[in-house]
Formats: sequence, C-alpha cells, structure tokens
Amino acid sequence: MKKDSGYIEFNAVLLLFFIVAVISGGIWYAKAAITYSQTDNHDFNTKLAADILLDEIIAKMQPLRLYQYDDKNNEVITSLCREYEEYGLEFTDISSGYHLDFLSDTDMADSNLARYLFADNTGAAFTAWRNINGLSVSKAVWREFIKEEAWGACVSYGWLYKNDTESFAFRNISRSFAITETEKLFPLVNDFPRMNVNMVNPDILRPLIMRNSFKIERPNEKTDALINRLRSGPILHSDISSILSIPINHPLMSYLGTKTSFWKIRFIMNPSMELEAIIAAIPKKNGNIQEIELYRLIDRSFLND
Repeated sequence: MKKDSGYIEFNAVLLLFFIVAVISGGIWYAKAAITYSQTDNHDFNTKLAADILLDEIIAKMQPLRLYQYDDKNNEVITSLCREYEEYGLEFTDISSGYHLDFLSDTDMADSNLARYLFADNTGAAFTAWRNINGLSVSKAVWREFIKEEAWGACVSYGWLYKNDTESFAFRNISRSFAITETEKLFPLVNDFPRMNVNMVNPDILRPLIMRNSFKIERPNEKTDALINRLRSGPILHSDISSILSIPINHPLMSYLGTKTSFWKIRFIMNPSMELEAIIAAIPKKNGNIQEIELYRLIDRSFLND
C-alpha cells in the first residue's frame, strides 16, 4: 500500500522525541505539518475531509478517559462505531501485550517468559538482533524470533514503565535525550500499567503471574481464577489485586491494568482511500494510576491511494 506523500515518516527514537515534545509545550501534530499533493483537487479535498472527520472522532472519544476500564464493548467506542458506521470505523488496542523493546533485563532473563515468547526459548537471537538494529516501530521485524502462538501477544506501542530503567528501551531513550531522570521523560516514561487485561487473550498472563520473583501464593490456582474471571467479562484494576490476593502496589500490578494506552483508529473515506491513525492516552501527570489527561493523535496515514 502506498502512503500519502504528506505522511509524517518517523523512526522509533524520533517518535519518542515528538511525544515528549507534546508535554513540554510543543505540538506534535499540527495541521500546518500535514501537506497534500494538489495535483488532484478531488484527492486533496478528500484527504482534508478525512482529517476533519478524524479530529471529530478524537474529540468525541475523549469521555473514554473517565471510564475505569476499557473493553471492546465500551459504550463510547460502540456508539462511535455506530455513528460512523458508513465509514466502517474501527478501534483496535495496539498496546496491550508484551513490548519486546520495553522488557526489562529481569523480564528478558525470566525463563518462563522467554520460553513463552521466543522461538529459541531464550531470547538470545532477538537480543543480538535488537542490539544491532535498535528500537522498532513495528513488530513485523520481530517475526522470525517469536513463537507463532505468542505472536498475537506482542505489541510495538506502549509507554515505558518508570521502574524499567534497566531495559534496552530506557538505555536508548536516555542516551537519545541525554536524560537519566525518569520524571523528565514524562509522558514517555510513567506509571501506566503495561497492558489492559480486558483486551488480551487471558492466557498470555500466565508467564507473568507464575514468575517466582513475584511470590504469588498458589500461583497456578490464582492464574486460573484470573483467567476464568476475564473470560466471563471485563474487570476493574482493583479486581486484579483481589483475585490474586496481592496489594494494589505489588510489582505485578504495574504489568496488569485495565486501560488502553494506544489505540489504532481506521476508517474508509471512499473505495480507494482509507485513513489509519494512532491515538495515545496521555497520562495525567502526578495523577492516580491509569488517570488519563486526554487522547491525542500522534500519527496518521492514508492507505490504498
């Protein structure tokens, strides 16, 4: 698929610079930065209309931040999909799962997690490749390193958790920004839980809960209880700690949340043009766990034109 000539191309580190600039007073996404080819006036007008429609959808999704949990049947999302049904509007959670670049050194060294994720059962091949190629913006480049059954559990969007300073991503980010203090890297580095348990296959949670270092009592029993509960419907963040019999500040709770941090929006303007956009949930600085300030556009592209 050919992307619009005005599409903002970026690599992983550049994207991080832009996200941080949002909070420091800059504007990542500005209409002045989006250009269109004017060789076809109809094409120009269609893309302009698509961007106006996208702005409208993002404005209408803002109330989603007030919900304690996100799931596929959330009334904000379902009502928007009904309202824009003629455009085939879709929302997809693209941040709930294992972000391989963001895994801490402890995560990478965990045998349960390595056996679950990596084709070589250790992650050594992936680590060697990553050390050469750096941060990734698409999980497609990881394909050869990941087990088929774990592919759907991997993501390439997400916030970096504040305690993961011993990770490949943090080392790259801190070097790129020449900053080591996590608070100065907000919102890129924050305390937003790493995945929304209501938006994943519950089975992917087992390697985490079974980790010996988390010291969960009767981990098999607790894992089964959480998985079975999730299969019956969405849960609150407090439900996770209750089911696992751990305090809300337990280290495992930094992995397991109930809000989505990055959404992909997609809709069809006409048979030859689709729009795809990435929307970030910007955490509220010094707010409560999972408290969201607003949803903001960080990228959009035109497809099929």
